[in-house]
Amino acid sequence: MALGFGDALVAANFNSGWYQTVLVVHLVCAVVGFGASALGTVMLRRAWADGPDAAAAVRRAFEFASNRLTDMAAYLAGIAGVVAVLVDDRWTFRQGWVTTAFILYFAWLGIAHGALRPTSAKLADAMDAGPERSDDAERLRGRAELWSMASNLVIVAAVAVMVTKPGL
Repeated sequence: MALGFGDALVAANFNSGWYQTVLVVHLVCAVVGFGASALGTVMLRRAWADGPDAAAAVRRAFEFASNRLTDMAAYLAGIAGVVAVLVDDRWTFRQGWVTTAFILYFAWLGIAHGALRPTSAKLADAMDAGPERSDDAERLRGRAELWSMASNLVIVAAVAVMVTKPGL
């Protein structure tokens, strides 16, 4: 594929520096964005066992990192995935594994924004309200863990599809 920048055309293929650069960006962003999300789930579960103060502190720290780093990395991983398909002639959006990977990415976005974030926001409010809302916090924690597990399973499925490239 040829990319145009001003008057210059740059050829990109699997062995080109362009493709390799985009692939590295894609992989690093996936590790930072999705890996941190999975780690946050484990950290929050452990902190919950240590009591409400520990859970609230970990939740605030994770929310800070998520809003400033991990979410942006996860979004950039998707964008870099699109660019990787565009710059290498071996990949097309018609290939089953590419389509499946993007369906899984959009499923992850739906879970993250449609279920996990709203539930996490309600959980944060319940945790910050103190002991009088502990029943709500416990119920919401269970729901947040469920959505987090679903999110992590979608991520694992997407990685499996991208590594194995079924149908090739």
